[in-house]
Amino acid sequence: MANGEVCKATALHDVARECPFCGGRKVYLAETRAEGRATRYGVRCASCSASVESGRFRHPWEAIDAWNGGKRGRYCDRKDAD
Repeated sequence: MANGEVCKATALHDVARECPFCGGRKVYLAETRAEGRATRYGVRCASCSASVESGRFRHPWEAIDAWNGGKRGRYCDRKDAD
């Protein structure tokens, strides 16, 4: 983390899918704020640290949607989105 950067983690429980790498259910929303910059969001697995980058998304639902596969996205390399 850079100087002046603040991170907050919020458990997602049933909002996000299990981790596609380890199957872990401890998945959380990572919120990163740095002085003079907009807040950014990502999703991370607490078990294996797999993540959707926290510096990429401006809204929490965008990060969660990316983790879950989104409307056009993939849930990593799984054949079925559900």
